[in-house]
Amino acid sequence: MGSSMSTPNTRCDSNNSTAENYIPPPTMQRPLTFEEKLYQKFKSEPLVPIGCAGTAYFLMSGIKSFKDQDPRRGQKMMRMRVAAQFATLMAFVGYMGLENVNFELAPNYYAAKKAEEEMNRQKEAQNQQN
Repeated sequence: MGSSMSTPNTRCDSNNSTAENYIPPPTMQRPLTFEEKLYQKFKSEPLVPIGCAGTAYFLMSGIKSFKDQDPRRGQKMMRMRVAAQFATLMAFVGYMGLENVNFELAPNYYAAKKAEEEMNRQKEAQNQQN
């Protein structure tokens, strides 16, 4: 049946491998804890957590004002909450970078249409040459 024999050149422990061909294994990194991730995010994008805290403050203050029967202040706090949410969202988008955002509605559809139009133009050019 299987008459495969290993030769000395195909063995794993052969001396054919030299030191210059040696690739060390990748170093294993310890996964970050929740606190480390939170600190790293706060350090890299400080306006987003500050905006979240502001939004939470205005929300709680507005709910407290409604509970205390002060609808005018409660309404003002809810408007401030919306403004804080908008500012937080704009800070998030700013950190992400507008160049990374794709505003096209259906990019694959438009790319396929563009390729189809280009192919039609090439066919028309070939027909005009003939």
